[in-house]
Amino acid sequence: MTSERITLFPLQIVLFPHAAVPLHIFEPRYKELIRRCVETDAEFGIVLEQRGGVAKVGCTAQVVEITQEYEDGRMDIAVEGRRVFEVLELFQDKPCLEALGRILTDEPDPKNIAAPEEVMAAYEKCHELLYGSTPDEIDRDEHPSLAYAIAEDLPLDLEDKQLLLALRDENERLVRLLPMIQQLVPRAESRQRMRQKAGGNGHAKV
Repeated sequence: MTSERITLFPLQIVLFPHAAVPLHIFEPRYKELIRRCVETDAEFGIVLEQRGGVAKVGCTAQVVEITQEYEDGRMDIAVEGRRVFEVLELFQDKPCLEALGRILTDEPDPKNIAAPEEVMAAYEKCHELLYGSTPDEIDRDEHPSLAYAIAEDLPLDLEDKQLLLALRDENERLVRLLPMIQQLVPRAESRQRMRQKAGGNGHAKV
């Protein structure tokens, strides 16, 4: 496992490898960070903001597109998750927080691991309840980890997503993911009932 110094962008999100996320950049220090990353094709680290600091495991991000630039320097960008890292040490001597990060890899390769039928069935049910359609088939070339792809698609709690990000075994991630999806199903069913009632008479009662 290799270590490197990574500039951090603490946010209230959990970024997974291969996941695409839109960001609005407005703080001067982060505008400078993004410009530098675009010019050098460099990555920066997204870590979950937590009370009293940041999570110990994050994911590097790469800017794939600047979707809009504003006259005052603000910008809308799209980033994609790249590599999972563990924060070994934090540095606060520059405008942006930095960390000595150890790059983490999965063992075994998650691309070779199929999700149990129970996990996929729960995911499909939850997705249909939430979004009104069955999920698209997950491209394993684009998303080697099914657990990450499913967790990214569903509105799981940030703490649950962070737990999955920190695990290095795809089988363990899938085992831990199943009860997370099952706990989400009642909320999804409630949301569906509200949509149906609102569609029927304009009023919804919970």
